[in-house]
Amino acid sequence: MSMTAKTNWPHIEAALDQLLDLPTSSRSAALLRLAGDDAIVLAELRTLLAQAERDETWLDRPAALGPADGIAPPPFNGLSPGQRVGAYRIIGVIGRGGMGEVYRAERADGHFEQQVALKLIRRDAIDHIDRFQAERQILATLDHPAITRILDGGLHDGQPYMVMELVEGQSITAWSRDCGIGLDGRLTLFLAVCDAVAYAHRNLIVHRDLKPGNVLVTPQGQVKLLDFGIAKHIVTGDGGSPETLLAPLTPGYAAPEQLLGGPVSTATDAYALGMLLYELLAGSRPWTLEGMPLALAVRAALQEVPPPLSQFAARSDGAPPVPVKDLTGDLDAIVAKALRKEPSQRYQTVDELTRDIQRMRQGRPVSARTGSRLYVMGRFVKRHRLPMAAAGLLTLAILGGLGGVTWQYLRAQQQANRAETIKNFVLSLYSGRDPGFPKDKNRRDVTAEKLLDLGADRIGREFAGDPELELELYTLTTQLYEALDDRDRAAQIIEKKVAAAREAYGEATPIVIDAMLAQCADAWRAGDLASAQRLLDKTDVLLRAAGKSAEDIRPRWWLNKAQMLSKQEAGSAAHLAALDETLKSFERYAPDHLFHVTALQAAGLAQAQVGNFEKSAALFQQALDHFSALPATEQDNDTLITLLYNQVSVLQRTGRLDDARKNLERVSALALESQGVSAPYWMSLAQLARMLELRGSRAEAMAQFAKMLEVLPSNPPSPADYSNIARLIHAERFIVEGVAAEALPFLEEFEARLMTTGGLGATARRVHALLGQAYDQLGRAGQARGEFQKALDAYAATPANPEAQDLRGRWGWFLLDQGDPGAAGVFDGIVAEADPMATVSIAPTLAWAGRARLALASDDIAAAKAAVDQGFTAYQQIRALHDVRIHTTLLLTRSAVRLAAGDKAGARQDAALALADAQRTDAPDSPAIRQARNAVIAAGA
Repeated sequence: MSMTAKTNWPHIEAALDQLLDLPTSSRSAALLRLAGDDAIVLAELRTLLAQAERDETWLDRPAALGPADGIAPPPFNGLSPGQRVGAYRIIGVIGRGGMGEVYRAERADGHFEQQVALKLIRRDAIDHIDRFQAERQILATLDHPAITRILDGGLHDGQPYMVMELVEGQSITAWSRDCGIGLDGRLTLFLAVCDAVAYAHRNLIVHRDLKPGNVLVTPQGQVKLLDFGIAKHIVTGDGGSPETLLAPLTPGYAAPEQLLGGPVSTATDAYALGMLLYELLAGSRPWTLEGMPLALAVRAALQEVPPPLSQFAARSDGAPPVPVKDLTGDLDAIVAKALRKEPSQRYQTVDELTRDIQRMRQGRPVSARTGSRLYVMGRFVKRHRLPMAAAGLLTLAILGGLGGVTWQYLRAQQQANRAETIKNFVLSLYSGRDPGFPKDKNRRDVTAEKLLDLGADRIGREFAGDPELELELYTLTTQLYEALDDRDRAAQIIEKKVAAAREAYGEATPIVIDAMLAQCADAWRAGDLASAQRLLDKTDVLLRAAGKSAEDIRPRWWLNKAQMLSKQEAGSAAHLAALDETLKSFERYAPDHLFHVTALQAAGLAQAQVGNFEKSAALFQQALDHFSALPATEQDNDTLITLLYNQVSVLQRTGRLDDARKNLERVSALALESQGVSAPYWMSLAQLARMLELRGSRAEAMAQFAKMLEVLPSNPPSPADYSNIARLIHAERFIVEGVAAEALPFLEEFEARLMTTGGLGATARRVHALLGQAYDQLGRAGQARGEFQKALDAYAATPANPEAQDLRGRWGWFLLDQGDPGAAGVFDGIVAEADPMATVSIAPTLAWAGRARLALASDDIAAAKAAVDQGFTAYQQIRALHDVRIHTTLLLTRSAVRLAAGDKAGARQDAALALADAQRTDAPDSPAIRQARNAVIAAGA
């Protein structure tokens, strides 16, 4: 209802009452007379009258026998205390409803004592006998501890009755209030209700009248779901819609499709459960329909969007039953999803709703938090780099984003007018009214980028007199250019925003400092560290001058400083100290800001760089917790995907391999859902396949790799393209399985491409390391030595990196196989430094096994036995993801030591175990399988 209509409601209400008192044939003329020349009142009256005329008695009929609704149907001559009905004696009336009465009764046939609830249909409601019989049949099919049981039934003087379990209790809301239970207790009760409703749904029953009065709680805390008087079976034909029937209902809890007489489904009950949860947690419903004309009540329920749960609770007169801080975030999102107007946008099953509440209680992200509309808009723009036909869709996406960002949350009239101005501005881009619109081009040939260019050029001209609106449009345009990966154009818009903000508000103001920090971020991302430092210095001075008015921006200043240092000296003391200051600043000034998540993730990555994996894991978990606590409008899949993916390596280093797998599977699903077949999708597949490969699950890994290869682009534009990284992971698979020849063509080509681009840091050193292993496996020792040396040089700057340590172990074995005396020095160095790398690297295991081989070569059996035992001890300490084929190497080494010591049985046992391991993990013709077979033969098997 419009603001004008709300203001004129007394007149509208009086006019509607007059119209409803007239015969239908006389209403049209009276409508025009009563509305006068007020077009808004005329439109409102027409709508309300149409709704009322559809069925003027439909909503006036009570849903069922519901004393909690405060609806008293006309009295009828019912049963008196002491009167017999079948085997039962009436004690008194419990409640009255539209179809009849419910009595307290007791068994009177002498077989046993039992009090029950007896429901008897009214004589003047005999036309509802089908519904009454349906309720009896439905209850007879349901057997659940939280659903009232039917015990008996029959006819009394021609009137049907049924006997049910007697439930002594209060409504769920009254019981929760009187017992003073908190959030956890209320959610436990609600989940019990959900369990009962889900059970009914599994039996193809939709309740259709879920409300506090139909959910009782006994003094013992047992939930009981009552009144299936308007419940129905979900009946569907071949490809048809669920059967519908205009049925009585309770307007305050009815879903929009019920009010419209549309199809009901399990999502209908999900809506009522959402309203029930809202009332249970906030203390009351978001709107009160009692006392309003029914036609207006219907309209309000169909059009009004309930305020977020936490906001409504915060505005309540008294203290809400649950602290507002506990409602903010996940519960806001869960309730909002359950109460969506469109059934397809709600929870489709009660089990989905239950899972989200359980995830919320466990501190895990919930599905209801679907990401900000601006993010969805950005992803849409990226996927539609098309001419004007897609530009029309872009316009709709922009408007949809603005709906979420602007007018959905800004209720004041001035802000609504601003939103309307923005909407009209964006629409003008597509309509061709823009004065810069190319006259010589077909509108279908104008790209989305061109539309943005036209709009960006107009902002300064058309909105210079309204700086707040001008800056908001610059912000939106910047975000859209970033969504299109056009950072140069985004930077130009930020410059315009800074200039406009400086002119309108002065320099030492939050909006100017904020925009300058955005420029700083662009500078360090582009590698222009000098410009980034100048902006940091300048904004530091401005922040001090601005004082408290800009103190919530200081955390972002620290974040920019830390991220710039990560480009200069990642993992240094200065870098780590800046990150510490960043986190302290966010905790003090902006704990709930999205950038706090970014800061926690950056700190987690830095700690991983210096080998503090447990601390890194804790920081990543904090980042995920903070992200989950953000309002739903500030969450986006990109950020969540990045968090989960970056956390994987830390989980792998700390031995949480099952959690790492879950992260990768979740990233894969999220990426496919929001971005389609894209880099996050195939990289998650590649990393999962690698993890399976290294753990020895060769068949499962091969299936994952095949799935990945099906979706990789065939012609990646550059070596840095993620599809090349995925192929590099695939090449590693051939090397660990012992068929390096399969990997060599790609590795050699990739290395050549990397060299033409100047190398790519971590990627280049991995390529060198894998080529070293490949050449070694193929007997090309000279080339292997060269590649190993390149990789070692590249890793020299990060000695704490577990990959660098692993490489040292493999380098030592290469030297050992070549008879190079330098092997001993490599192994001795690793053993001397073993403690810090014990849980994350295979290097100590390889070093001890190598020492055993060297001792054997010197005929020092005792030293060889001691070294190989130390190797097994070192292997048992590894928690991180590692190549399980190292265990095969250990077994073959111990087999050789035992054989040299004369223990043929022990040697044969180890050789057999090594052969079994290699056959499970390696390609059929791998060197490891040949070596194991030779060891078995040597041991005399």
